This record gives sequence, structure tokens and C-alpha cells, in this order.
Amino acid sequence: MNDHYIVTSDRGHLRIYAETRPPGHRPPRLDVVEALDFPAGRANYSAHDTDMAGRFPGSGADGRDGGMSIDERLPMKREEERRGVRLIASELDRFFATRREATWDLAIAPSLYNAIVQALSPATRLRLQRVLSKDLVNQTTDDVQSHFATAGR
Repeated sequence: MNDHYIVTSDRGHLRIYAETRPPGHRPPRLDVVEALDFPAGRANYSAHDTDMAGRFPGSGADGRDGGMSIDERLPMKREEERRGVRLIASELDRFFATRREATWDLAIAPSLYNAIVQALSPATRLRLQRVLSKDLVNQTTDDVQSHFATAGR
């Protein structure tokens, strides 16, 4: 029998549930197998940059000096997002590398959908059956299960 897992994720959390089918005709049950939290994924981007040294000059809307900024915002923010995506994808690859016959479904925040799926290894991506572009990471197991039940196979 092949194992089947349901994964929920956003920038700060990754939850992996094992779908177990009890004997009889009962609906499958979800049990948490792995739960990871990534504090950097949930923190405000500027919360960890408080060093006064190394700031960059900013400019005001009227062309006058508007103070100092903590960094060159866009390139560093994009890099933080790329690192977060790589971290989530590598954790999924690690988990499924030891479960070579397992299949899985994914519910992920819409803003992460494409980046995460593209960052997965081909072997892990191949076993992915369904993707819901929904942030279900803070939902109960019953809610997660009902979202996938209504999505169908």
C-alpha cells in the first residue's frame, strides 16, 4: 500500500499530514507527521534589520533628503523570499526522499504556489497529485480534509 500525505504551507509554517484509512468505510483520518515553523518567514521584513551602521541614504517625496533607509529594500526582500522558498522546497524534498512510494497533495498560499512547485526536485514534483492554491496551514485537520474532499481526485 502506498502512503499518501497532505502538505499545507505558507511562508512561516509547513505541516505534513499522513492520510490513514481505518478499516471499514470510514473517511480517511489525517495525523500530523511533521510540523515545522520558520520564524523568518512570518517576521516583518524590516524587523531584523535594525543596525544603524551601513544604512543607505533615502530621498523624500519632494526631492529633499528623506532620511536613511536600512537597506536597498527590493533586492534584499526578493532574496529573503527566495531563501524561504528554497527552505520549504528542500524540507519537502528531504521528507519525500525517504518515502519513495508516497504520493502527496499540497495546499499552499497562492503567493507561493508557482515558486514552491518549481523549486521542488523532479522526483518529488512527479508524485504530487493535487494542488490547492489556498492557505490552510492554520486550519484544523478536519477543515484541511474537507477542502481536499471537495476538490476531488
